Amino acid sequence: MTNETPQLPDVIQRFLAIEPGSTSHAGTLMACMIGVLAACAWMLGGFSMMISAGIAVSLMLFLTPMISPEILMKMLRANPLRPKDYPAIHEMMHLLCERAGLDHTPKLFILPGKGVNAITTGTDAQTTIAISSDALHDLSPRQMRAILAHEIAHAWHGDTRILLMTDVLYRATWTIALFGLAIFIFGDFNPPAWMVVLFGAVPTISFLLQRAVIRDREFAADHGASDLLNGPEDMIDALLHIDQINRRRLGLIPYRSTQPPTLLDTHPSVTARIKALRALKPGTWQKFFENRRMPGQ
Repeated sequence: MTNETPQLPDVIQRFLAIEPGSTSHAGTLMACMIGVLAACAWMLGGFSMMISAGIAVSLMLFLTPMISPEILMKMLRANPLRPKDYPAIHEMMHLLCERAGLDHTPKLFILPGKGVNAITTGTDAQTTIAISSDALHDLSPRQMRAILAHEIAHAWHGDTRILLMTDVLYRATWTIALFGLAIFIFGDFNPPAWMVVLFGAVPTISFLLQRAVIRDREFAADHGASDLLNGPEDMIDALLHIDQINRRRLGLIPYRSTQPPTLLDTHPSVTARIKALRALKPGTWQKFFENRRMPGQ
């Protein structure tokens, strides 16, 4: 079963980060999520409800802690990747972080299970990158370096914070929509049918926008990896090889036969990611991080 979504117009596919666009637009997608939340709150209780929703989201962002990387690693049954066992990988990590200008070198862990996978969690000094066992044993040094560069780009962008924000926005929208439907069903208010349908659809709209933000960050991390590696060739080679490994090993797992379409997935298709990498102009290499230095760096 393919995970492409060809029925959507090209402009929609680019906006939802199913297909690559010319630039990252995560900010626009998050603004849309805020707009959906604000519209939902306004229809339910007017301007005062909008203000209340804004305050609630701000409090959630302030009070909701990120999952501790140590706790997440324990949940995933990941073990530390010790420098004495994998000195070359730690050297790669150090050199890439130095080139990216990161203040802290992420901690490395190894994930159990089949398939090639890597995740980045935490922020600043707590940043942690976990790499699957299959990645360690089945990728060449250049392919491994490409995966590390991709994850370092996630860390540099602060994508963990971005995903936390989108999660809070989605949960707030879902809560208001559910509250509205409960009022419509059990209260005395008799809303028009279109409003009931709209409140029922709002959580799905917010969910799709959240997924689009995540895919957009994947395209951006690929771009950052290409910059760190002085070109996209190693990243393209790594993506093709990883896709072959995962198709061969994960294809035996029953749920993979019902893989969701790209519209619902957290990653763009490998074809779309390679298309985006090949579209990068040589003049943009080595300038991605230089042009996007955070204040104070």
